[in-house]
Amino acid sequence: MTENSRPRSPTELASLANACPALSHWFSSALGQEILSQQLALAQPLVEGLFGYHLMQAGVTDAVDFAACSRINHRFRLATCLEQSGAALVEFEQLPLPSESIDIVLLHHLLDFSRHPHQILREAARVLIPGGRLLLMGFNPFSLLGLSRLLFSRGAYQQGNQLRAARVADWMNLLDLQAERVERGFFRLPLQQRDLLDKTAWMEHLGSRWRLPWGGFYIIVARREVARVRTIKMHWHTKRKPALTATPTSPRVAARGKHQKR
Repeated sequence: MTENSRPRSPTELASLANACPALSHWFSSALGQEILSQQLALAQPLVEGLFGYHLMQAGVTDAVDFAACSRINHRFRLATCLEQSGAALVEFEQLPLPSESIDIVLLHHLLDFSRHPHQILREAARVLIPGGRLLLMGFNPFSLLGLSRLLFSRGAYQQGNQLRAARVADWMNLLDLQAERVERGFFRLPLQQRDLLDKTAWMEHLGSRWRLPWGGFYIIVARREVARVRTIKMHWHTKRKPALTATPTSPRVAARGKHQKR
């Protein structure tokens, strides 16, 4: 493992505002455009099936509008740097939005290049309404695209965190986000030449057909699950008073009580 290929600590990563211009430039290359087109093709049917009143999207590049096909009327984008277009330039570790106010949150590679990816996920979960959906895209370190950083790490996309989909799903579970669906794409060699990319299209068909786990990127669709407590109103003024009895903590305790009564 070379010095550049080892996992970077949060202090070694550039801030999102500094990393995004270089990432936006990389996504304009042949390889970046191929990945963006595949992400858009996979995300469109997912976004079309999501409903609500408010949709928020943010990413490391504004070259593609993933929410353009959504049926939600109020859609807005938050910018990560001055070079991006958006409704506002914000710090995603502290979103200026009220809790439980957004129906759909779409994050494009923000966790991959943030010094505090868990905090960004926490903020996304906070602003989601109960039952709201999070659509998150990230680079898969266990892929041909991810392994390329072992050989050369000059690309901007190789400078970020290495977050597996399973690890992100574990973080989601701690924040009451249940991963419902995981899609993967880009199974071919990470080449910058368009003609060589076209020649490895057979790898794409093979990976998609067999749903192989080493796609270059993943898309996770998660639902925010919040347990609601329902209060039962008790009628204390009726003739028949409600009986308050102890409830056994487990079936084994309940069976022991019945045995003692006999």
